[in-house]
Amino acid sequence: MRLHKPVGTLLLLWPTLIALIVASNNNPSLKLFILFSLGALIMRSAGCVINDLIDKDIDKKVSRTKFRPIASGQVSSTEAIVLFLSLIVLALVLLFQLNQLSFYVSFAILFLIIIYPFSKRFFKLPQIILGFTFSGGIPIAFAATINTITFECLVLMLANFLWIMSYDTSYALSDRDDDKLLGIGSSAIFFEGYERASIFLFGLLGILLFGYIGFLKNSDVLFFILFFVTIVFFLYIFFKTDFKDPSSSFSFFEKNNALGFLMFISFLTLFLT
Repeated sequence: MRLHKPVGTLLLLWPTLIALIVASNNNPSLKLFILFSLGALIMRSAGCVINDLIDKDIDKKVSRTKFRPIASGQVSSTEAIVLFLSLIVLALVLLFQLNQLSFYVSFAILFLIIIYPFSKRFFKLPQIILGFTFSGGIPIAFAATINTITFECLVLMLANFLWIMSYDTSYALSDRDDDKLLGIGSSAIFFEGYERASIFLFGLLGILLFGYIGFLKNSDVLFFILFFVTIVFFLYIFFKTDFKDPSSSFSFFEKNNALGFLMFISFLTLFLT
């Protein structure tokens, strides 16, 4: 479930909470904040379990993942399936607190969660599917808040998709050599030779689109100050990263959690002002 590695949960959570703020016209419900925070934890955990179950044979051959519980035999496939189904039941308990549209959108996202681990076997850019999957909290937030999907929702999804393409390409650089040997698709392989430019352009465009939505909701000076700090932070961590060094590129991925937090705080000022 990766509870000891919360970065993935937080990267899922920040844009979802931003979507709640935007969808509610800067006046989000505390109940939805709590439900979606728990939902992010549960669904990211479920995604990790199903990913490790499907990838157990691949993980055994990759230096970074060979000690994962299922790949190393600490957890059986049956135990993993029981855990995955238990997490889905918990997610359904939360989902029943929301409206019908949220239910339909959630099941579409669940489908993506299940097929994502398979995508790297037949698709050269599995991060595209991950981008849609990890953006799933955004349309669910709009559905739960205003019972519709708006233009702002679609722009936020695009912004988050681009941001994911940036930080997950950096993440994928850590496994590029192993992925090549195994014949697995990856954006780090697809953009090889242009990975640095790709990470920069995807990341900056994504952040600017987040800022565009914030501008539409409120032109308060505090938002602009904090969002300017967010952009500067992105530029700082980008230019401090040596993307030829797997540990440095992985560190860039982890620092995107702080970047997401800064974006969330920027949007939170819209609620507070």
